[in-house]
Amino acid sequence: MSCDTGQEALKLQDGRCAAEEPGDHEREWLEGLMYCHSRMNANTNKILEIGSFAYALIEILSEKGLITIAELDARKATVFERLKKKFTERGMGVAVLNDERDKYQLDVEKSVDCASRIPVCKAACCRLAVALTKQDIEEGRVRWDLGQPYMMVRNAQGYCSQLEPENHFCRVREYRPLACRAYDCRKDERIWADFENRVLNPDLEDQFTGARSRPEMARRKTRTTRTGCEGNARSTT
Repeated sequence: MSCDTGQEALKLQDGRCAAEEPGDHEREWLEGLMYCHSRMNANTNKILEIGSFAYALIEILSEKGLITIAELDARKATVFERLKKKFTERGMGVAVLNDERDKYQLDVEKSVDCASRIPVCKAACCRLAVALTKQDIEEGRVRWDLGQPYMMVRNAQGYCSQLEPENHFCRVREYRPLACRAYDCRKDERIWADFENRVLNPDLEDQFTGARSRPEMARRKTRTTRTGCEGNARSTT
């Protein structure tokens, strides 16, 4: 099929004209995006409404002398950290490592002989939760968890899905995320009780088992809730 005169410059890479109707697959993507945008708009309006109530309440309480702004700020910081921890444990929200450095230009001097330590630590660092940067996401070389954007996918054993289970070799080492490149286990007490003498933290396995089960339980709960909403299969929680 050829484009009409004047539309040649708008021809797409697959040969279609930009003015053509989208196919079924593209239509599904467009409908998905429209749904996401509509939910974002609804959530924004709800947040604005809740914020208005909260600010109005704060102003009234402050004017009546029942609270001070200093007290409010102090309590807000405490509550924020408590909720942040709860959200993290449940695998909620979107995680992006806010670091604009170019990972390929990262100059990090390390003196850790990983090859000699892997028989001891079993590549424990590859079981840590890793958030991707904007560069990692746009590059598209490293898989991220659809249930926990934008965290790296981990397998049933809690290891990064890009790790070879037999030899602990990274399949995407050339493109590995910024967090992996910058990480240094020498002072990480989650892994080593005594780095120099190669003594692992005795609670190492319990840490990973607990961290892995909490997000998974949250995802199961979310899936159950969504499935149970008749006529609203796209409902988000």
